[in-house]
Amino acid sequence: MVGYDTSSVDAVERTEYWIDVTSKLFVPLAFRPREPASFHGTLRAGSIGPIQLCWVEANAHTVERTRKLAANTEGSLYKLSLMAAGEGLIVQDKREAVLAPGDFAIYDCSRPYTIVGNDSFRMLVCMLPRDIVGISPDRLAGITATRMPGRSGIAWAMAPFLTRIAVLATRDETLPDEPQVVQGVVELVESLCGSVISNDRARPVPSRSQLMLQIRAYVDAHLGDPQLNPAQIADAHYISKRYLYKILESEGITVSRWIRERRLERCRADLADPARRDETVTSIGARWGITDSGHLSRIFHEAFGCTPTDYRAEMLGSPQAS
Repeated sequence: MVGYDTSSVDAVERTEYWIDVTSKLFVPLAFRPREPASFHGTLRAGSIGPIQLCWVEANAHTVERTRKLAANTEGSLYKLSLMAAGEGLIVQDKREAVLAPGDFAIYDCSRPYTIVGNDSFRMLVCMLPRDIVGISPDRLAGITATRMPGRSGIAWAMAPFLTRIAVLATRDETLPDEPQVVQGVVELVESLCGSVISNDRARPVPSRSQLMLQIRAYVDAHLGDPQLNPAQIADAHYISKRYLYKILESEGITVSRWIRERRLERCRADLADPARRDETVTSIGARWGITDSGHLSRIFHEAFGCTPTDYRAEMLGSPQAS
């Protein structure tokens, strides 16, 4: 846990102090207190895995991620803010969200944003690396600075859960089953954002299990494309390549291995099919995206312990064309 309190420095130093600590905890920010001489703020932060959680409590001020700061510093984070007390305004992508207690909003640190507290407020900020959230930046850009009301739905259920996790994280308490807790937080964030995207756009955001089924179906439908690759699969499902790798990792496989295994399974089925006995091994391989017959022979032997030609002869009972 780390903590900062402006009362630890002289009043004339508080503006620079707040700029320094917020830029250190979050991303570089500009800061303007309404009353510099009487400004007071505290920060308490902790983390669970790659997710950082920070309680911000302060009186009236404005923080801004300017265009210059966004262009010149790393900003590969999403910030999900939960208003715990008071009222705050979040501005990004030509949208404004006024948050009351219990409300959420998300914003992207790679682009300019502004947060305004007109009076004293308390906010929980959850910082997530962009590559662990299974919603593409383009899709999420459609809901930044959008109020997610906390009186009903996913936000109503998520607020006490995230608050409890933040309390434990800022006390440096060890969380049992931390990877599962991290996964739970990420899935709730995805569901929360997905509910807003689903309301605003025709294409809903699938759950992680639905996404996995869709990816499997897509790969099977495109095995014949020799250029099938992770970027193509990720783009087709509006996710990043790194997120694609992450969800497949949970299945214990890599993208390239999975594609290869599915292609080999299809080749093996065709080689054993009497209706295809007149097709060459080369043409069968090409049908499933393996255009180099020598490469097919090598990986088939590695997988099944024999060459494609030998396998076909064993299954069909006579030597076949290759």
